Amino acid sequence: MTLSALPIPVEPPAPPRPALHQIAARQAERARLPDGGIDIDRLLALVSATYTETDVDRRRSDRANRLMAEELEVALAKSALQNLRFKAALDNMNQGLALFDAAGHLVLTNQRFLDIYGLNQATPGSTLDEVLRSSPYLSVSTASEHRRLVKEYDGAASAYGAKIEQRWPDGRTITIERTRLVDGGFLDTVADVTEARNASAQIAHLARHDALTDLPNRTLLRERLDEMMRNARRGDRCAMLCLDLDRFKLVNDTLGHPIGDALLVAVAERLVSLVRHHDVVARLGGDEFSILVQHVTSDHAIEQLCRRIIDELTQPFEIAGHHIQIGASIGVETVEVDSLDPDTMLRDADLALYRAKSGGRGNYCFYTPDMHVFATRRRELEIELRRALKSEEFEVHYQPQIEIGSHAVVGFEALARWYHPERGIVPPNDFITVCEEIGLIGAVGEFVLMRSCRDAACWPESVKIAVNLSALQFKSGTLPAMVARALRVSGLDPRRLELEITESAMLEDTAGVIKQLRELKRLGVLISLDDFGTGYSSLSHIRNFPFDRVKIDQSFVRDLGTNSDSLAIVRAVTGLCGSLGIMSTAEGVETLDQLNILVAEKCDSAQGYYFSRPVPLADTLPFVSRMLALQSRAA
Repeated sequence: MTLSALPIPVEPPAPPRPALHQIAARQAERARLPDGGIDIDRLLALVSATYTETDVDRRRSDRANRLMAEELEVALAKSALQNLRFKAALDNMNQGLALFDAAGHLVLTNQRFLDIYGLNQATPGSTLDEVLRSSPYLSVSTASEHRRLVKEYDGAASAYGAKIEQRWPDGRTITIERTRLVDGGFLDTVADVTEARNASAQIAHLARHDALTDLPNRTLLRERLDEMMRNARRGDRCAMLCLDLDRFKLVNDTLGHPIGDALLVAVAERLVSLVRHHDVVARLGGDEFSILVQHVTSDHAIEQLCRRIIDELTQPFEIAGHHIQIGASIGVETVEVDSLDPDTMLRDADLALYRAKSGGRGNYCFYTPDMHVFATRRRELEIELRRALKSEEFEVHYQPQIEIGSHAVVGFEALARWYHPERGIVPPNDFITVCEEIGLIGAVGEFVLMRSCRDAACWPESVKIAVNLSALQFKSGTLPAMVARALRVSGLDPRRLELEITESAMLEDTAGVIKQLRELKRLGVLISLDDFGTGYSSLSHIRNFPFDRVKIDQSFVRDLGTNSDSLAIVRAVTGLCGSLGIMSTAEGVETLDQLNILVAEKCDSAQGYYFSRPVPLADTLPFVSRMLALQSRAA
């Protein structure tokens, strides 16, 4: 960079002075005496004054010259410093700069430009084509690729202000922008945006993919559906499979979430291996997956795919040394692509999945319009349940529990009943599960507990009340306080209250549940394990907590006398309870033959339709009296 002429301030020049001999002649005339002689003293004074003035002018001139030299030196130093600063600023820019004159010859570049193109130097006066051809990063490409990159760069010259983006052979992404200068030259700005583009691509990928399995998520699935609709051919069909894993929650609860996450990754890999490359496997969340199957030829082909998926996911998984057995349920909706509504398709497949799960594990089900009717009724049921709780439409019925040896009534099990204003009594199987799903089970459970404790306080002291607890009631951690309040308000002896929990409650949060059960035991209430034998790790539950009673599930009692396995299970349970000092109760006794077998197996008590159906409070005391009368006659 050249240094232009610098404006340096100087004092204005003094007017020209006359020659010294002319001054001396005038001074001699001024010192002449009247008689024509010279006054020597005056002449010397005048000459001295003249030389003094001349010396002052000389010194003034010397000072001006000295100041001018100093200012020139400072100006030159400032110019050099500015040059250094300018060069440092150029070389430390994130972008590469290349300045060309009006003839297209290189004037200067900064260091970043050289670094981007892998150059040691760029000779001033070179053309752009010569600079690009000397780049080792561009020369590693094929000749045609090199020409394309150079042509793209040259193309920027015809579109000032336009920015082009190139993908270089070494994997970098480079942007180039050209700016026209007033003197006819141009300035090229070059930037390496590889990291920014990679970060953007990563963010875009994360926004459309599941973080755990790297499968497409709901967003990308929707985009694929929209794309498929745009490219639909007449008559083309597709299918949406909504898939839910069976027994996955058990894996999380017993083995921990890291094992559960590893299992989900393994499931994703198996699903991808079962479909074609143009089909889409997505994870919707939790243990829910979906599969978009394109170009469906027949429902039979989809049925075969569903069977393969269920069979494959039923095969054991080996995860971190654990042998894991799960399964899958699948809901299916097939539609013509040109009439596809993504939201409706996903909703219908989900409804079909709900129907498949309600039929048991390892099933698949195709959507039918009646499922939508069912879903509508389900939503209406949810609204009615919320209204029923506010309107106090719930009641409690009581099923007696009979001591097998004496036929005495030892207790009643409290069972919720819903008195619908239009449909009459709604059985608990029709609303308890819904209450759990919509978060009402806590309020309904508290109502049943408070009401049954109040009612039981009016019975004979020998008669207990058994109240079922939902696994969800343990989640809040307030269950012991609620039970204590019910006992305090009702005045019921804690030893007459028996709380029944299922094995599924033990699986939700074993440590937390055990802690609350111990708090309940300290209140003095009894704890029984309901539906024994139908869950998982039953013996470990009995070992971990001192239950007062074990209730044998009715599925085993129902087959007594016809199924040797059921008899063996009943015999094992009653024997175990006898050894551990735990009371045993059989549920679902409906025949005298079943009762006789239970007597032979030394079961302590029983309940079921053989004795009585659940009855309202008004019928409980009369039933107790009738049983006492039967005992008296038998005696």
